Amino acid sequence: MTQVVEYHPATDPGAFSAQILGRELWDHQLAFARSKARYRVVCAGRQVGKSTTLSAVALFEATTRNNVTVLLVSAGEVASRRLLEECTSLALNSPMLSGSVLDDSKSILTLSNGSRIISVPASSRQIRGWPVDVLILDEAGFIDTEIWRAAEPAIIARPGSRVIMVSTPWGGLDHFFRDLWQRGMDRPDEHLESWHWPSTVSPLVDAALLERIQERESPEYFRREFLAEWTDEAGAYFTEAEIMSAVADYELIAPEDLVLPWIGDTYDQRYTVAAGIDWGFSRDANALTMVSVLEDYGQNQNRHGDNLIFYIPWLEARHNWNYADFIDRVVQSGKTYRYEILASEVNGVGAYPTQDLAATLQRQHVAGWVSKVWTDAKRKQSGFSKIKGLLQRGRLILPNHPELLKQLRALEFQQLDSGSTRIAVPERAGHDDLALSFMQSVSMVFPDFARRTIDTNLRLSLDRERPDPDDFVQTRNGLLVPRSPRPVAYMRNFAGWPEGAERGNTQW
Repeated sequence: MTQVVEYHPATDPGAFSAQILGRELWDHQLAFARSKARYRVVCAGRQVGKSTTLSAVALFEATTRNNVTVLLVSAGEVASRRLLEECTSLALNSPMLSGSVLDDSKSILTLSNGSRIISVPASSRQIRGWPVDVLILDEAGFIDTEIWRAAEPAIIARPGSRVIMVSTPWGGLDHFFRDLWQRGMDRPDEHLESWHWPSTVSPLVDAALLERIQERESPEYFRREFLAEWTDEAGAYFTEAEIMSAVADYELIAPEDLVLPWIGDTYDQRYTVAAGIDWGFSRDANALTMVSVLEDYGQNQNRHGDNLIFYIPWLEARHNWNYADFIDRVVQSGKTYRYEILASEVNGVGAYPTQDLAATLQRQHVAGWVSKVWTDAKRKQSGFSKIKGLLQRGRLILPNHPELLKQLRALEFQQLDSGSTRIAVPERAGHDDLALSFMQSVSMVFPDFARRTIDTNLRLSLDRERPDPDDFVQTRNGLLVPRSPRPVAYMRNFAGWPEGAERGNTQW
């Protein structure tokens, strides 16, 4: 007779998830959750239940032991909040756990047994100092090795501490996530164990649909997104080194969080940006990306002299928003950041939204020229090649924003018989909205005009505002960025119409 194993929710994460959280874990999730390995590493494809698994394990560890600290580290601030929100939702919706939640906020969930689940973005300053029982790294492939080195020591003084890493396949051969995952696959033991979760491990996946996607997509894309395999860079427009060497863990400042002084009854719009807009239809989002000139307080002058560096102060993609609501959002954002120019596509679905945007900016007296652009192969080639050139010269810094980085990584190029180059994210290869809006904004900047020309009084003012050395972060290629960066004040000649672009509304 086969012996039936009884699992108790106080000692087994599978029983805990099923009986306490009301979530039955699938077989691949159970094997991971029940592992005794101190380091557990998962390389995963799409729709395999990563967030559910991490949330269930985090709550199991925090509620079945007293005074436990679970630290959730994600590649970006939005991602870190999203994972904690799922933990909080599971706890509050559980009749057996809801009463134990003493406090929940955007960054911490406190339980009545003294345990805490703390969420932070990948910032060494926010990670250092926590004594951690369970360290969870979400999208670990996008987390810089220096952040990992700041985080790992947090577990060394806690008996029975654990490390959990989950990510889509991202990172070079020397990246800590890829290295640990491969070692755990080759030589699993009680210290390190790894799992490979292609999309096919999910019982919900439609196998017939997956076959159709495989038939129409490039092998590299399908292997990466669905088979969860690392691919080489053949066909990729940007190399991984070009992208990741320019990434810094700085804060994206939302327009509503930008603190500006008042002049009369309006804001002093000292921070100028070039903006690009990609209008979504069906599966894609409406996307806005701003590019400006970084105020680095002279920290990179030894490398670039008076040539200044470009960066992204803010970007966003809004799914399922109608055009009117997104236009209102763009206009409202222009009341704090000052638009020097907005590049808005007029092909596809963009003709009417672009016209409405220009009219709304003019009607509400919001500064900003609207440049009506036609997004064809020539414009993509010009815009993305400018991004590539700025990256290679170390004059462009990217935020640690996983969705933007994924889209840039997914861009593929094809040499056409005509001699031109086709650059695109393959259809159904994920979204390209942020990548395209980024391309539109960079197309409008003039690198030769982004030079420091500053008078003595403003220099003294900047010296007073200069952040402490600990308030800077660094890219892999050595550029220094304030953690909470701002554009260079009152610089308004670094952006304008590229040759052949059509002018839109009058500037106010």
